[in-house]
Amino acid sequence: MKKVVVTGALGFIGFALCQRLLERGIEVVGIDGMVDDRLKELHEEKLLWIGRNSSFTFINKKIEDIDLRTIFMDIDVVYHLAAATSRDRNWGVLRSTIEDNVGVTGKMISACANKTKFIFTSSTQVYGERTGIITEKTPLNPITPYSLTKMAAESLIQSQCIKSSVPFVIFRLPTIYGPWQRGDMTYSQLIMKQMSGLEKTIDSDRVTEDVLYIDDILDTLVNAGMKEACCNEVFNLATGKINQWHRGKAIICNDFSIIPKDERLQVSINNEKVITQLGFSHITTLEEGIEAQKEHMTKYKHLYVK
Repeated sequence: MKKVVVTGALGFIGFALCQRLLERGIEVVGIDGMVDDRLKELHEEKLLWIGRNSSFTFINKKIEDIDLRTIFMDIDVVYHLAAATSRDRNWGVLRSTIEDNVGVTGKMISACANKTKFIFTSSTQVYGERTGIITEKTPLNPITPYSLTKMAAESLIQSQCIKSSVPFVIFRLPTIYGPWQRGDMTYSQLIMKQMSGLEKTIDSDRVTEDVLYIDDILDTLVNAGMKEACCNEVFNLATGKINQWHRGKAIICNDFSIIPKDERLQVSINNEKVITQLGFSHITTLEEGIEAQKEHMTKYKHLYVK
């Protein structure tokens, strides 16, 4: 793997992935439309970190406005992380959101040569509200606009990639946290509330079944692109533990009474497949990860507290 494309390159996971790929000596073409003016200062700060790297090329356009076939000609792996996250909680625009997200995904697959691997980040929310142990074979049951768009994209990838002989890997992620986490996510909101001292209503993340620190997923994403034998697979990325998201929230709030106690409602997302095939491991404790996020947000307080 010598050269890759990352969509959503200035997003939370996309930015971290670009950094890790560049550290591994891989040439990166980052695509991000930077269409949200509210994030302009944040995006500019991220570009200062990676924009001067000679192995990084940035395309400031929406995916649908790009000649993908030309860009993908010498690309080994496409990491598709971009999505219309600002609208995917709204049932009223569900149809257009699915058309946008899934349509863009289809356009990207069509632009891939059969040597180009397509890696997509989905969500464990495609399983819906469940209890017990969730594996990759658990039937999907999306009940939110966001999870419906992810399921639709997964279905398109599995059918179109096989038809076009494009190898693919789908990762179903829980909530991811750490430095540069989006400001609308629960841990960021709670930390911002503590920094500002202002009372505000805290929204809950889409996925509360599990949580992973950003650095702990990056090598697995990179390894999926480098390992030729890993193709046409779906993986859960998870700790495999119970109530991790709630425990992280409790650590930030210093209130462990908020951790659910009813064992009948407990959920565990199985991660044996990704450990076995890609060597995944989560080594960052919640205490370490939350402290790192707090330190980052304190340093860049002007980007988070307005």
